[in-house]
Amino acid sequence: MSMSVRPLFALGPVLLGLALAAPPTTQGASAPVLERTATRLTQTLGGVLRNCPASFQAIGTSGKQCVGVTRTVEQTRVALTAALGEELYGVWRSKDDQRSVYNWLRTPAGTVYLRLQPDPEGRAQTLLYLDVPPGSSAAASAPSGTVGTGATGTAAASTAASRPASSAAATAPGGQSAAPAPAARSVAPLAFRRTLQVQSPRLNGADVLAVQNRLIALMRPARSGKGDGWYGPVTANTVKAFQTSAGLPASGRVDRATWDALFSASAKPFTPPPSP
Repeated sequence: MSMSVRPLFALGPVLLGLALAAPPTTQGASAPVLERTATRLTQTLGGVLRNCPASFQAIGTSGKQCVGVTRTVEQTRVALTAALGEELYGVWRSKDDQRSVYNWLRTPAGTVYLRLQPDPEGRAQTLLYLDVPPGSSAAASAPSGTVGTGATGTAAASTAASRPASSAAATAPGGQSAAPAPAARSVAPLAFRRTLQVQSPRLNGADVLAVQNRLIALMRPARSGKGDGWYGPVTANTVKAFQTSAGLPASGRVDRATWDALFSASAKPFTPPPSP
């Protein structure tokens, strides 16, 4: 299946015991901000604003919010990435092989900690948990050992607080453990997993669709349409045009370097090749 022209062409906590550091130099959001943010994300995702599970009673702050969503964790993550964009602090992270993922959301009134996980009560597919970022100044005022802990209780918080920061984390002024700021923010809806190129049988999948839709978004003049998820000659030629514009070898293949450049938040618009 090849891409058609529309109008140009169709380019297309399960474990709550994770004590996680807040982004550097952030002020945690207040309870009203958490509530407003939860309401907004409920509307964005078509979810349900609800009481947090009983097992969450002893964790986090009193202002924490929960949203039930009828999508998988991955589908919810992709939807939030698209809806929130630059409001997210950086890439999504996971410490349990993506069974749950977490991030931070910037708001004018403070940073909100987000975690997506399978709903422990089974009332929805995914539970979105919002709270003050563990480690922020607002969280520091909560009862000792309660922020960022879960079913494992205060022991998880004490253990995490006593262990050294991982190699993936930086240290903010004053010794506070801080999440690393990526050199170039990525807006990729999923991680790079393979090189994309024209071959037989044709490659298809979510990564092809993501590349196609990103190419459409960067075209100038602006084009409408969306991808079909199949990597054919039209997609390859458009990739070549982007690579040339970005100073990359014009191979028509999406390798890691091309993927990173394409999904960089600083990627520049380009002029696509003429339609065949």
